Amino acid sequence: MKPDHSPDMLDCGRAMAQLFDLLDGESTADTAQKLREHISLCPECFTHADFERRFLAAVQAARRKDGCPGALRAKVLEALQAEGFGGAS
Repeated sequence: MKPDHSPDMLDCGRAMAQLFDLLDGESTADTAQKLREHISLCPECFTHADFERRFLAAVQAARRKDGCPGALRAKVLEALQAEGFGGAS
């Protein structure tokens, strides 16, 4: 479904291209409103946006819950430094 009720509304491609800006809180208020309007009217975009929102929430919850064990963190940092990626802490 491609809602085109007004010239200000986004098409699916444009809406999904800006989805992560919306989810990260980086959209302007006007753009966020247009994106939310499109997503609310378009079942396909709603499904995609809802999945992405829930996925990001699960990743954030896992980060808070478990964190990274110190030994694993040390191994990852060592491997990064061996590959020339310095400054990680």
